Amino acid sequence: MRKRTRVFAYTLSLLMFGICWTAPASADPVQPPTMHGKSAVLLDGSTGQLLYQYNPAVRNYPASTTKLLTALVAMEHGQLNQPITVSEQAVNKPWDSASCYISAHETQPLEYLMYGMLLPSGNDCADAIGEGVAKGDVNQFVAWMNETAVAAGATNSHFTNANGLHDPNHYTTALDLALIARAAFNNPHVRKIAGTKAFDWPGKETNGTYYNLDSLLWNYEGTVGGKTGFTEEAGHTLVNAAERNGLRLIAVGMGYQDKASEYQDVTALLDWGFDQFARGELLSPGKVLTEVPVVDGTAATVPAVVPQPFAAAVAKVNGQAPNLRQTFKPNSNLAAPVQPGEQVGTVEVWEGNRLLQSLPLVAQTGVASTPVALIKRGAGVLSIFLTWLSYIGSALLISIVLLRMIAVVRRRRRLAAQRIALRLQQRSLRQGSTYK
Repeated sequence: MRKRTRVFAYTLSLLMFGICWTAPASADPVQPPTMHGKSAVLLDGSTGQLLYQYNPAVRNYPASTTKLLTALVAMEHGQLNQPITVSEQAVNKPWDSASCYISAHETQPLEYLMYGMLLPSGNDCADAIGEGVAKGDVNQFVAWMNETAVAAGATNSHFTNANGLHDPNHYTTALDLALIARAAFNNPHVRKIAGTKAFDWPGKETNGTYYNLDSLLWNYEGTVGGKTGFTEEAGHTLVNAAERNGLRLIAVGMGYQDKASEYQDVTALLDWGFDQFARGELLSPGKVLTEVPVVDGTAATVPAVVPQPFAAAVAKVNGQAPNLRQTFKPNSNLAAPVQPGEQVGTVEVWEGNRLLQSLPLVAQTGVASTPVALIKRGAGVLSIFLTWLSYIGSALLISIVLLRMIAVVRRRRRLAAQRIALRLQQRSLRQGSTYK
């Protein structure tokens, strides 16, 4: 009895020891750092997920961070090798305006002007780009800016110029600015230029070397690119994108009184994001998401999958993607036969009221038609054939009747003409006999 008791106690102690070592350590998510500006957001650059928000919809002035949008529009409507002649209006700026010191009437390729705009934040380069890409129609370029902003999801913004100098009607929000930056950094040309530390302008001997004003390019690991901005009305504004282990984060801080606090907050926000989130696959091509009903099939439904994966930022603590939901939209009245890989609907990934991604749903397997359906389909084809055959027969019958009627009419006309000719001949004979 004692031996059994000792064995039981020993076994129990081993089990408890194993439980203590195998149970995952509980962890609570770390709270994000305190922000000191007017507004800030942290965005997943791949999906547009909003991972952190502080006054995200408060209207602010973007200052020179506007130039990310200018660069994106320039790439949508222009070419890097496109020559642009600088106007006097483009270089006519206040003495304290950021400038690349280009000259009126000189011609430069769009690429060089892009470097001058995004690195030292030259307002002269920005205006030259707006004028040149739109063939002198600055209003058209501004219209493109607003259209591109809306397409990026920035629906609470309005832009009036290409440089970001203060205008009461030139405004955005931290969330909108992050969405614009996401679209800009998705463009390979904008991403390359905005992520360049220094640029030597070919052929420009005076003031020809330009350095990127975003110091995080040198000081923060994984920085993809960024853009600074400042006016008296806007304060200091910073946009920065960084990527680690496949997770790209975009941090925005707006309305800071000093640059040091702005960089400190944006750095802390990026650190928090990389510490709390990782890139995780939410939708996998091999995972059945839903069953789509099939009409007249050997199976009532077909399993639906996505043809490509969808990855998003997931919390490291619980492996969940915050605030995301899926909705399925199957094709209505999907009829057999269904081929493997055929699109049978869509799946949408939402964050609140914002659509982040829409992916096709495709059939994982095929579904054949039932024999009854084949018979119905065959009967339907036969019915269509007979209907067309009846149409053709009717047309032929009508044609025959018409041809017969035409022949009768022609025959009657011919007989009538013969009668008239005979009468004339008889009359002529009678007249001839009278004269004799």
